[in-house]
Amino acid sequence: MKIENRIDNEILERVELHFSVEHPKEPTPSLQQLIAMVNKMEPGSVKSQTFIMEVTSRFGRSSTTGVAHVYSNSEAAEATVPSHVKDRHVRRGAHSEPVVEESATEEESSEEDTEENTADEEVSEDSEADEEGS
Repeated sequence: MKIENRIDNEILERVELHFSVEHPKEPTPSLQQLIAMVNKMEPGSVKSQTFIMEVTSRFGRSSTTGVAHVYSNSEAAEATVPSHVKDRHVRRGAHSEPVVEESATEEESSEEDTEENTADEEVSEDSEADEEGS
């Protein structure tokens, strides 16, 4: 990502970033990927206060340009960002964390631990019964 123009808008408590992204042999980056790129380029930015306002991809070229607004606080974002932009970010999960599913190996190991604990309990019960019978 390359920042083409950076504007500090103190009245609206935001930084306006005009950017370009080269993505050879890749599709246009998702909204979530663009927000992550902007957050890396803008120090102190917060994911939930970063909004991608505009994205334009060029036909036949692997480049995308756009505009991002990074707000200094959530109140300024709430008061300024148009509702259709907020809705788009919610629909596409732009501010949510990606869901990481538990892998099968972790599930198998936890099942094995449970089986071992059950087997240990059975063995200890048998040994107690043997001791009582002696």
